Amino acid sequence: MSSRTLRRHLKNEGTSYQQLLDDVRYRLARHYLLNTQITIEEISDRVGFSDSANFRHAFKKWSGHSPKGFRNSQDVSS
Repeated sequence: MSSRTLRRHLKNEGTSYQQLLDDVRYRLARHYLLNTQITIEEISDRVGFSDSANFRHAFKKWSGHSPKGFRNSQDVSS
């Protein structure tokens, strides 16, 4: 399947490749933050960001919290 055909199919489903990628990255990041003690930098690398600052910015956009703030708030509520 060509990339153009894939984009068209995704558009018909009301999504995009970037939205799917962001969703997978966010879910994985949440999993790592909640279930491991690995560093934010390592999580950033594992979910496909070459720069942890970009990961922090994206995570804040997705969740409304910094990765560290998200991890800390979940520790408190546990």
